[in-house]
Amino acid sequence: MPEGSTRKKRREHQPGWGGLRADLAKGITHLFRRTSTRHKRFVLAVFAVGTVLRILRLNQPVTYDEAVTFTEYAGRSFGFLLGDYSFAGNHILYSALARLALLVFGPHTWSLRLPALIAGVLVMPLGYAFVRTVFNRHIAVIFLCLVAAGGSLVEYSAMARGYSLVWLCTCLALIAGHYFVKSENMWAATGMAASCALGMWAAPAMAYPALMVYAWVLFMLLARYQSTIRRRVLKLAGAFVMALALTFLCYLPVIMVHSLDLLLHHPSMVDNTWAAFSTTQQDRVFDIWAYFTATSSTVMLLVGAALVLFAASASAKYRYLLIALVLGAFPLALVLHMVAPPAAWTYALLVFHMGGAIGLFYLLKAVRDKLAPSFSKGQRTLAAALFVLLLFGWAGLHGKGDAVERFPEAQQAAAWIAENTRPEDRVGVQPPWDAPVRFYLACAKGDALRLGGPPVPGGRMFLLVVPAHGQSPKSVFRDAELGNHVPDGLQEMGRWGRIELFSAQ
Repeated sequence: MPEGSTRKKRREHQPGWGGLRADLAKGITHLFRRTSTRHKRFVLAVFAVGTVLRILRLNQPVTYDEAVTFTEYAGRSFGFLLGDYSFAGNHILYSALARLALLVFGPHTWSLRLPALIAGVLVMPLGYAFVRTVFNRHIAVIFLCLVAAGGSLVEYSAMARGYSLVWLCTCLALIAGHYFVKSENMWAATGMAASCALGMWAAPAMAYPALMVYAWVLFMLLARYQSTIRRRVLKLAGAFVMALALTFLCYLPVIMVHSLDLLLHHPSMVDNTWAAFSTTQQDRVFDIWAYFTATSSTVMLLVGAALVLFAASASAKYRYLLIALVLGAFPLALVLHMVAPPAAWTYALLVFHMGGAIGLFYLLKAVRDKLAPSFSKGQRTLAAALFVLLLFGWAGLHGKGDAVERFPEAQQAAAWIAENTRPEDRVGVQPPWDAPVRFYLACAKGDALRLGGPPVPGGRMFLLVVPAHGQSPKSVFRDAELGNHVPDGLQEMGRWGRIELFSAQ
């Protein structure tokens, strides 16, 4: 849109914090006034459905990364978890929020996952608000249905990792970025920078959507303005520098404890060479495809891809966002010499769902124009929204399930340990089962010190063995540091799925 056609609108925006507050209040009032009662009720119903779907997954068995989040970080002091980055899987902001939840509610699976749930729930109204502001309310409600029932989004909204915080910060950054494009308000630029920095603090995978947000805002500025473009781009560049500075401040405790070099060149990235990248990138991309089809189907993904391409051809704003997504992802992957794990790419589902909603909206419009003139905009929106909500919900409930390994047997074994062992007893358990057992032992109010370590005089020894993971009593006994020789005459005390429990005296 040429700059001259927006001159009147730009004069309506007041500068500074006061202008931001006034525009926010005006926007909320405008939103409610232009929304019918039926639309409001449907949006609230979809929001409730999405919330329930996430809550229902809160008590699923814990994963290894979640258990490590508790045993190494969320279950320890704030001073330690904010400054330790020896384990790259420490999503620092999430660990701190989980620590707060655990202090208030005690150790439970649901309390460990509570920050992820809250963030995943907030993504729905914020995503709806962004899509409605940029496009229209009909596209926004279809998008809301896709997000509410999307399998991967539901899964990681009930998993104690920082990815749902990344989505939340991405939505906030997009909203702030869109307002900056319209108003040139530096408070909006600050909000965009702060959102990206908090997302980086939640999980380094925020680097991908952060680059996408800044690239999209740049494209929007270039398309909208002419004579003032230099000033606006310089302010955007300043906001980018601000995001880097705020990220540095967030990670300052880590830098003080470990050094900046460890943060930038973590030992876990030592194998990220060009040779390894060139030989493994196809397998990693296939892993991403396999993950996203786990709660969906290939046909649905192909149809969705067609709708996304159709949306890119129909909407310049969405086309800019899709190009920004590519520019924020692929160059960074090349620079890092790695394809991030599937969970790191879940933010892209927000963009793809926008494309699916836009494509479906315009497709139904074409159907109305050609075949059903009486099919009103509200009617076709409601029909499309219900269709995708039911389709994605059914696919999520009846699909192949998530591809993340869970440890349900660890809860049963921990319950037995808490009830049948004494403080002087020792239980040997080998990774990756050690962290889940420790977590469930804490939930059962058991003593985690019973796991491993030198035997205590008068104490008994037990071994938790998982043959499916290549474990044997000898390997478990050795790794648990229970002694040099496995006692003869092991006696089986219990069996829970994959776990076998032996008495070693």
